[in-house]
Amino acid sequence: MASISSAGIGSGLDVAGIISKLMAVESQPLTALATKESSYQAKLSAFGSMQGALASLQTAAKALQNTSTFTGKSASVSDSTTLSASAILTARAGTYDINVTTLAKNHIVHSNGNYAETDTFNGGTLDIQIGSTGGLGVTTKSVTIANGSTLTDIMAAINDAGAGVKASVVNDGTTNRLIISSETTGSAGNIRITSTQSGSGNAQNITDFDYIGVNGGMIQDRGPDNANFTINGLPITRFSNTVTDAINGVTLTLAKESSSATITVAANTSNVSSAVDAFVKAYNDVTSQLKSMTAYDATNKKAAILTGDSTARSIQTQLTSMVQTAVSGITGGISSLSNIGIAMQKDGSLVTDKSKLTAALADPTKDVTVLFTQTTSGNKGIAVRFNELLDGLIGTDGLIPSRTSGINTSIKSLQKQTDALNLRLTQIEKRYRTQFTSLDTLMASMQQTSTYLTQQLANLPSTST
Repeated sequence: MASISSAGIGSGLDVAGIISKLMAVESQPLTALATKESSYQAKLSAFGSMQGALASLQTAAKALQNTSTFTGKSASVSDSTTLSASAILTARAGTYDINVTTLAKNHIVHSNGNYAETDTFNGGTLDIQIGSTGGLGVTTKSVTIANGSTLTDIMAAINDAGAGVKASVVNDGTTNRLIISSETTGSAGNIRITSTQSGSGNAQNITDFDYIGVNGGMIQDRGPDNANFTINGLPITRFSNTVTDAINGVTLTLAKESSSATITVAANTSNVSSAVDAFVKAYNDVTSQLKSMTAYDATNKKAAILTGDSTARSIQTQLTSMVQTAVSGITGGISSLSNIGIAMQKDGSLVTDKSKLTAALADPTKDVTVLFTQTTSGNKGIAVRFNELLDGLIGTDGLIPSRTSGINTSIKSLQKQTDALNLRLTQIEKRYRTQFTSLDTLMASMQQTSTYLTQQLANLPSTST
């Protein structure tokens, strides 16, 4: 008897279709496992997003926990053409009248001789001294001038020497001039030049560049003026137009002579206002996310991914409670966020009353700093409490990491079950194929036997009645 080369051919049974339907029934637990794993993965993603939002809230809380946020200073100037000013934490609040008489200037001198571009000079050294007497540091640099140097060569030698000056050659329409400018303003940048000529045979002498404070070989174009100004009538002199040591914590940059302006140093409330705005936004982002993840669509009777989730409910409750917490013993009669204009709305989000916040920050009797930053045990500031709460929610051993760890464990367990079930289904399918192949062979054999018997019966001699 011929063998069956493909299941179903011998008997006419749809063996492949039968096995497929049987395996679909057997695989139903696999579908259930996949659905369950998909749900866990969605929750894992939701908690990951929530952790990111809570991390942003913690960053905002830390800014309000930092006392430097509240102790910053700003310096405003009534006339920015006269000077500019900036203040740091150590600056004391106050008003300062500034009157600028002269600005500090670089000392500039130029050569007095007539020189052609091709003129050469006898060589030697130029000793360039920068600074003045009276307790100021004086530096001297010896610049070597090669015999036969041109005016341009001398300029290059001076610039390469790092003598505290810059040299240039300018044609004034009649002749070439060597111009030397101090790199330091005021009397600290006073220029003094003495020469020692050792070369010979050239048309010009380097002794032409001597300058010892009077016109001669070099002529003064601009003197080494100091900055002269008054602060609330007190005369002050400095070598530079940038003054850092006149008013404690305040840097002045003088810009215009014979002018005056008023500087007002005050607490930089804009830093606090910006920090509060960032905190309120971060808090509202968290509550909006929680609301979306835990909502229930009654119309479509569909739950969100974390509807009824105990972890999400706990976070929501703790954050709401923290916003409503109070700090006792603060001067000015403030104890909560609502006292400075930060209120909770019906939907759980926060809103800031800008005018109320500005008034609280401007009122020296209200210690807003303590409200946020106090570290007293049992009576900590609101920002300090928020930071500690958020550590407990998203820290290494926090609520969310613990929950996500549990979800990951469940997912791994489901994956192991899926692998085991897939192995079992493979064995079941193999058994079905073996059984149906045997059935197919048996039925094919029976069909052949039936056909044979039918033929044999048909060939028997007929009998009369």
